[in-house]
Amino acid sequence: MEDEGIDRQTQIQILTDILDGIGKTEILKKYSIPNSKYLEIKENLLKQIKEKADEAEITSYAVRYFRNLAKERNFSSKAKELGLSVPQTKLLNQIILGKTRPTYGIIFLLRRSISPASWIYMEGEKLPAPVDFKPIIGEKYPAYDFPTRNELAKQKTLGHLFFDIIREGQALTRFCVSHNCQLMEAANFIYMKKNRNGEIRYTHRPTVPFITKFKEAIHPDFWFVYPEEVSAQTMRDMRLSAEEWILRLKNF
Repeated sequence: MEDEGIDRQTQIQILTDILDGIGKTEILKKYSIPNSKYLEIKENLLKQIKEKADEAEITSYAVRYFRNLAKERNFSSKAKELGLSVPQTKLLNQIILGKTRPTYGIIFLLRRSISPASWIYMEGEKLPAPVDFKPIIGEKYPAYDFPTRNELAKQKTLGHLFFDIIREGQALTRFCVSHNCQLMEAANFIYMKKNRNGEIRYTHRPTVPFITKFKEAIHPDFWFVYPEEVSAQTMRDMRLSAEEWILRLKNF
């Protein structure tokens, strides 16, 4: 971090003074440096502090992956490689900066390359193996735009089917309570709804906080894949898991 005309030891002393709360005027006079040099050194210090804070902060596996890419100056090229548009890349950048939480759309767009579960599980938690699927829906709807989102909202993911089984087993209320979720909150994401014209049915896309509440019971990937994209064995395993929860809750 050595600047022209200022040796490393002096830089360290300046940084120490800044951290000690010594005012700018006093530092400029003490080291006989111009204001521009002071601001440059201070900016470098803040950058280092932010990088250390980012490294220490526990975040999701996916966010850490993209933060490392940004640190290596490979974020933009990777986003382009993944097929993200400029607005989508800007949104992803806001997500990795912690200014907004991951959206359903971004997670769905990247599901082939980055498992949805990696956006839900935090570093230090055991990340489950990704659900194996063939991206039939992705081939049918290559662009995740507004019309595509509305079409997909009419179809049930494995996550919705899991809840259907729980509901059919008359264990929905207990299932929600056991996962610290209000029934009305769950209903907002799992029940099919009608548009104002009374014809088109759709579901709200589940949010990251909602998926997180049920992540130990419902694999997060289930909310981003559809029945025709997975094997019959995966469907059987999903049903068996839901039925086990029904038995567990009824015997509780």
